Amino acid sequence: MKKEKDHKKMKNVLFIGMTDYDLSKENPTLKKKFEGLSRGFNAHVLSRGKGWKVEKYNTHFYLTPKFFGKAGMPFWLVIAFFRGLAIIFTKKIDTIVVQSPAFEGSVGAMLKILTGRELIVEAHGDWINSYFHYFSIPFEKQIKVILTALGKFSLRRANKIRTISVYTRSLVNRFVGDTPKYHFSTFTDIDIFKTETNVSWEKTIVYVGVLYRLKGVQFLIEAFNNLRKDFPGYKIIVVGDGPYREDLEKFMGAGEDSQIEFVGRKELSEVKDIMRSCTVFVLPSLSEGLGRVLIEAAMLSKPLVGSRVDGIPDLVHEGENGYLFEPGNVKELEEKLRKILGDPEKAKEMGVAGRKYMLDNFSTEGYIESYIKMIND
Repeated sequence: MKKEKDHKKMKNVLFIGMTDYDLSKENPTLKKKFEGLSRGFNAHVLSRGKGWKVEKYNTHFYLTPKFFGKAGMPFWLVIAFFRGLAIIFTKKIDTIVVQSPAFEGSVGAMLKILTGRELIVEAHGDWINSYFHYFSIPFEKQIKVILTALGKFSLRRANKIRTISVYTRSLVNRFVGDTPKYHFSTFTDIDIFKTETNVSWEKTIVYVGVLYRLKGVQFLIEAFNNLRKDFPGYKIIVVGDGPYREDLEKFMGAGEDSQIEFVGRKELSEVKDIMRSCTVFVLPSLSEGLGRVLIEAAMLSKPLVGSRVDGIPDLVHEGENGYLFEPGNVKELEEKLRKILGDPEKAKEMGVAGRKYMLDNFSTEGYIESYIKMIND
């Protein structure tokens, strides 16, 4: 009885974001995250997915199907506003958390104005420029003005702000000054990575992530095609799926190339198995809030190569645990890959240094404690 009373005393928090949840099957990572957070507050999640209302992992999920792909975003935002308003009053929400300053942020800011609830705005990436790396969007200049205004609108109404990288913190600081700010990374279920001992060094170069143009996999394929004659036996493994996959498979004959393998989306345990045997992990994004997969690969003692953009330099330290290259610069990416493939001993030393850095700076429990503290401060 006492435990139930204590649970009711905790803050009620409403998360608003456009993550797509599939709660029809078990997800150990979501379980660990939300059951961990439930130690410090009562979580309600308003997002996208199947199932109008689902209770799972000590969390209340309020999900709406994705309408008309990306073009359906305005419909979801309208639905989120009205559902959010109802949830705030029926569930006695104390705090609203939005996962981006622009779209979700504008919804959260309006809900705060109407209800007076505390608002936390999170900045997980470049909310002004990143959209234009996904697709070709007309009226770029005008849309960036709108995105800037929406971000400013929510950030200046926030009671607290959370950033995940040096870059996102600097972006936020352009618009707000004295608002309390919290700085910690995205949730990373690193436990299964840091306990892995069966690590090997096969001739593979690995990328893991959603396949959008923004992720820059096309640059990795082109760089590999330039160097592979000098490194026979090597291949690329591309883990993930998305709207750009078909174009990538056609790019320079990759679809019929046994040295460039697309394996689709994998569960986290399968991702770990692919990563643990690679020579190097590459994240060639044009924009990236932080790059959680870099933490995972480094935990397996793998050297990293990443584009010198947004939050990636927070994790990839030039010459120490990997190499950086200018985003989209195929020649420089090729040069950095040659350094690693051509010096296996140095690559292993970088992997050891990278694992130590991640162990010193990231943990699952650290994320949960930081989040609970931010909510309850």
